[in-house]
This record gives sequence, C-alpha cells and structure tokens, in this order.
Amino acid sequence: MASKSSTSGSEIRVGVDVGGTNTDVILVTDEDEFTFKTPSTADPSESTITGIVEVCRHAGIDPGAVDQILHGTTVATNALIEHEGARTGLLTTEGFRDVLHIGRHRKPHSFSLQQTIPWQEHPIVERRHRKEVTERVYPPGDVITPLDEDEVLAQAGELVDDGVESIAVCYLHSYLNRDHEDRTKELLTEEFPDVSVSTSSDVVAQFREFERFTTTAINARLEPVLSTYLNRLSDGLTDEGFDAEVLIMQSNGGMASVRNVAERPVTTLVSGPAAGVLSAEFEGNHVDDPNMIMLDMGGTSADISVIPGRVLERDPRDSTVGGYPTITPMLDIETIGAGGGSIAWFDDAMGFNVGPKSAGADPGPACYAQGNDQPTTTDAQVVLGRIDPSSFLGGELDLEPERSREALQTKLSNRTDQAQFETPEQAALATLEVANTNMYRAIREQTVQRGYDPREYTMVAFGGAGPMHGASIAEKLDVSTVLVPPSPGIASARGLLTGNVKYDYQQTVSSPLEEVDGEFVDEAFDRLEARGREQLERDEIDSSNWTFRSSVDCLYDGQGYELNIDFDDTDGDWHARLREQFEAKHEAEYGHYFEDDPVELLNVRVTAIGDVQSYAPPEIAATGDLSAAQTTESTVVFGTADEPEEVTVPRYDRAKLATDHVIGGPAVIDEFDSTVVVNPGWEATIGENGSIKLRTE
Repeated sequence: MASKSSTSGSEIRVGVDVGGTNTDVILVTDEDEFTFKTPSTADPSESTITGIVEVCRHAGIDPGAVDQILHGTTVATNALIEHEGARTGLLTTEGFRDVLHIGRHRKPHSFSLQQTIPWQEHPIVERRHRKEVTERVYPPGDVITPLDEDEVLAQAGELVDDGVESIAVCYLHSYLNRDHEDRTKELLTEEFPDVSVSTSSDVVAQFREFERFTTTAINARLEPVLSTYLNRLSDGLTDEGFDAEVLIMQSNGGMASVRNVAERPVTTLVSGPAAGVLSAEFEGNHVDDPNMIMLDMGGTSADISVIPGRVLERDPRDSTVGGYPTITPMLDIETIGAGGGSIAWFDDAMGFNVGPKSAGADPGPACYAQGNDQPTTTDAQVVLGRIDPSSFLGGELDLEPERSREALQTKLSNRTDQAQFETPEQAALATLEVANTNMYRAIREQTVQRGYDPREYTMVAFGGAGPMHGASIAEKLDVSTVLVPPSPGIASARGLLTGNVKYDYQQTVSSPLEEVDGEFVDEAFDRLEARGREQLERDEIDSSNWTFRSSVDCLYDGQGYELNIDFDDTDGDWHARLREQFEAKHEAEYGHYFEDDPVELLNVRVTAIGDVQSYAPPEIAATGDLSAAQTTESTVVFGTADEPEEVTVPRYDRAKLATDHVIGGPAVIDEFDSTVVVNPGWEATIGENGSIKLRTE
C-alpha cells in the first residue's frame, strides 16, 4: 500500500518495528511511502528481513538502493523477561559478592507476604559465578588497595572453566575512578578473547551499587545474545543484497550504531515502545498539540506514556524491566497485557478476566482459524461487527467470523448464568469493557496519580487495535480528543524515522553544591562531550548536525533520589543559579522546597545528539466527495453488556478520505492495518496528513 510522502532529502530509508504479534515495516523515498506487515517469527531476524525485502518489492526498489535501515527490537527485552541469555560471571570487590542478591532489603511489594523477588528467584548471575577480587577505591577516587592482577586472572579462569561466556566487572566506587575496571577488562580480553566483558564504568558510571551491579550484569548477560542476533540480521541483509547503514532504537528514544548497541544491549530494553513515544510526539507536534497520552495497542500488549509537552524519562525509582532494577536512561512507558490477541477467560472463582495471556500471531485469535479456540478482544470486535472480514489486512487474511462467535459462546456464554454473558454479542461487549477498563486504569496511574489531568490532553491511539478502543477509553477519562495517525498499525515503525542518533554519558560527583569547583565541572563536561564527539564521528555523522545537552542531577542532602536540571555554564554565581533552578523544579514536582537545606550535586551528564534526515508526513487529497469514500453499511453493536444496541452504520475506506472530510458517529473507517471506530456522539475530521481527529463534546 503506497501513499504520497516527502522527506528532506533523497535517501531511501526503512523503519522496522518488531512486535509480539506483527513486524511492521515502512519505506520512504523523496516521493512515496510504502508500508508492510508480516507476522513476527520466533527468530525476529527472519520476519525483519522478510518485511524489508517485501516492502522493497512492493515499492519496486532494488535492495542495494536502500540507504538506511532503522530498527526497533525486542530481542534484549524478551531474553531478560524469559530468563535467557549467556551464562554470566561477576568480578567484584572483596566483600561485595552478594550485592546482587541482597539488593536494598526492600521487597517489590511492601505489604505482600507471598511474593517472589526476581533478582533472588532468577538471579542474573548465580552465586557460584560471583567472584571477589582484592582491590579498593575510596571517594573521591583514591586507590587504597591496588588491583591484584594475578587474582583477577585466577578468578576469571575458574569462571571460564565453568562455562561462563560473559563477565561483568563491578568494583566499588569505580564511577569515581575507573582505572581498576579498565585494567581488568584489558587482562580478560587478552587472556580470554572469546569471553564478553562488561564494566560498570562503561555501562553506567554512577553511584548506587545494587542498581549499577544489576544493570551491568544484565548487559553482560545480553551482550552475546544481541551480538548474535545483529550478526544474523546483518548476514541476512547482505545475502539479500542490502548494503544500508543499520541503526537501532534505544530505550532513551535515540538511535545508535549497531557496534554501540552490540556492546551495550541494556540500552535497548524498551526499544520498540520508545519508537511509539516518538511517533506520538511527532503526531502531537504536527497538530500543534504538545500534551499527549500515547496508547499503542498491538496484538499482545498496550504501551502507555504521558507526554506533558515533552517526552519523559523513567524515574530511577521505577526503572525496572522484568522486575530487575536498571538505571540506564529509558523513556517513561508503562506496558500492560492488553492487545488484540488478549484472551478472555473465567478463573476458578468465575471471575472474568481479559489478558494478560495472548494468542499472539500464532495461533492468533479464533477467527484466524489457526488452532486457537479461546475468545480474544479481536474476536469480540468481529462479533460486534466492527471488523469487516472482507477488508481485514486488505483482504489478505481470510477471517472466519463464525469461529469468533463459537469461541465466545462456548468459552464464555455457556460457562455462566450471568445475564451480561447471555449472548455472544453481550459476552463480546463485556470483553471490551474489561479490556478498556484495564487500559483506563493504567492511563490513570500515569496521569492522575502523577498530577497530570487527562482532560487537558489529546490521546494518540495507534497500533493495530488502538483505534478501535481509543474513543471508548477516552470517554472513561473525560478526554475529548483522540488522534489516529495515518497507517496506525505501523506507527511505531514510522516513529523510528523521526528519531535522531543519541548517546548518554554521565559521571558521579557527589559533593555539596557550594563546594564544587567550576573548573572541575567544566573539565567533567569536556570529558563527557569528548566521548560523545568520538562516538558521533565513529558513526560518520556530519559535525554540523551535532548538538550536546548538558545537565546535572541535584538533590537535598539526605534525599534518596535526585532531579535532573539543564546546565548552562559556570560563569558568574552559577551555584546560586543552579540552586534556584533545582528548587523551582522541586516545587513543581513535589509542591514544596527547602530554602535552607544544603543541596548536593550528584551527577553531571551529557547527551550527544546527531541529527539524521527528517521525516515529513504523507499528504492526501485536499478535496473529494465523502460519499465516494463510503463502501457499504453494516450492523455494529454498541452499548453495554447489560444493554446492547444494534446500529446500522456507514463504513468508509480511509484511503479515499480527503482533507477536512467530517464523519459523524457512529461510523467505521476501514484501512489496511487497522479499523477506526467512531463511537456514537463522536465526530471524525480528516487532517491534511491523513490523520483522523475524533472529537466529542
């Protein structure tokens, strides 16, 4: 499927986002845009290569003509969550062998008597593979005990003999003096060249031993996994005739070179969802609305993020993936098990649930007729008449609606005497109500519970299932506007095209603000910026496109967590300026500040950004006859499970809609990769780039 588009240059670029159900691909040239979807495979490199090859075939473009491939991947995330990865060892300072197990003596759920603690139940590094080394550094970086190099090699030799494939090196206070970790890496690389080595001073050079150790150990465990995947991907692309630059989306919303990501896979733990946030931000900027709520609902899960005029990074206190604390920069995204493939089921107490278990793409919803007989949210949409089997995925996938009805009847209606499950239609409405409530609650946690009023926001609903649920969830939140971008099923892949190359560097200072010397701060920023320049130069990005953001982390003396503040320079009374900025942000975040309490400067940070070619949204016809876009009328069920309501509604082909067309609800808009449901009382207006703005009074 192609639509007109434009970019700022003549490069041919491809964005590929691998989800739990489908792999989404978008190709843009200076004149056209092409999209493609294919089911995700057990080895994601296969569906990625298939998608890229097929989108090139549809576009009539030779693989060798592609200049850049941008990729969002879940390989690292899945390996961590599924407790897979390389057998990993740890070298640490004598006396700190069990930091990875002890943590902070704080349970994930404070008041639960029955719970598993992930880092103890499934340790990243088993205790027998955690080895102590004689060395010691004290703040502010003084070497108290020299590194015992013979002991390093002896302990590492025992690990290698026991089958360890990757080693994490985490010494005490190495964020203040990295010499011992650097030397350890040199020794291990020389003696054991086939073993991967991750040092905490390379991965995350900041204080907090437990989180630093865990993050580095995760990186060590994932490095062989992601390197193997990237090599498979690279070889497969080469075999197909591609010679394009490949960039990978990171958790911080920036792209990175394959080499950098292979060394630091921990930076990709929310790679795919991060691209979705960029897509939501892009859509908001295009309609000049900076306050957005992202709802990216695919086949397996729903990703949610609030954008209050800016993209937010996750608070270190909540920065966990798979239950493991991490302190690598990542965008603030909440993921729940709510997607088109989420299964509706009764538990043993006859409590009704939707998700988190999903039918995914294989076998998929019951209507796919691929072996699943459990009802899903997609089956509910089919029974309610909202999905048209003849136009689903452009008619490329034959749906069998009778299987959806049978699944809802046998697994739900026949299992209970509750009135709201009497018919398949009522069971379908009950399924959507529970699924929508789950997402509503997750959005409230991200907005209301954090001081953001959702009524002041626009919801951006995308993913294959998002546009079918967006208006119903917005009604619960009192959100009056829902924006559905063009080709919403591949919106995250499109988000990849809007990102820039981005690297984060930090150094811990941990000193009272008033005692920090300006020259010392300038030198620290210069060192971090030099690392960024070296990386951007290695990525062959023109220096005219480089920018650097300097910031610092500050906190009151005795506080547990810090606030990040933009930093300008050390001219004049910079201590007072910085304190004023910190107190203003503290008041904005917490409602108060402490005028007389001492402030600590904890970390200095530099973000290096390399601007890459920008993406411009597609343009659609400026005028047209709305009646020409209507394809048919069909019966769709709205209302509630207690009071279902059948309504005859018009159906429209989104590809035939023109700018400023207005469609009153109830109505359904069909397209290749999704279906937009315009609820009763809502109105859809078509924007100049093909986006659909749903509004209600």
